[in-house]
Amino acid sequence: METIKICAGITQSDEIYFLEIEQKENKDFSMSGFTVSPMTIEDAETRCRERLEDGELWLMAVEARTTTSGLKDWIEEVLTTDGKLAGFDNSLLTDEIEVDGVDYIFSSESCGQHEEENLKHYFILKETFSHLNDLWKKYHLKKANVKIPEISQDIDGLLKKAIRIICLNEKL
Repeated sequence: METIKICAGITQSDEIYFLEIEQKENKDFSMSGFTVSPMTIEDAETRCRERLEDGELWLMAVEARTTTSGLKDWIEEVLTTDGKLAGFDNSLLTDEIEVDGVDYIFSSESCGQHEEENLKHYFILKETFSHLNDLWKKYHLKKANVKIPEISQDIDGLLKKAIRIICLNEKL
């Protein structure tokens, strides 16, 4: 069985919350959660540049003797070599979504045994969310033949909805 990824909703801190469930025959049941934050690509590029400009990474490079450049030249070298999103972590959700002509990407925030109890907005039935959390608490990393409710989702549509709620402050 492959990993089931469910877009559960939006957390109280305005992050998009996903559940990942895996169960293989005669293997342990596993469930975890992760959160991502949507932002425009332009904002992500700005965040990356500002992180480089704070000088901490440059100092580490100087101390490791991987650069002899000054801060300003080093920043340009990094951005030229690694791209404008150098250091941006979108490993949990690599999707790019366009909303109203603006491109958004998703910053990885937390993962693993990140368990949310109450969401601000649900993208699955609240009862299903509660049931999945109960299964998580009862069976995580145990051998169990757990019946997972079938959930069909338009992930791109839900990501667009989340962007509208989180970034554009729309009431949906």
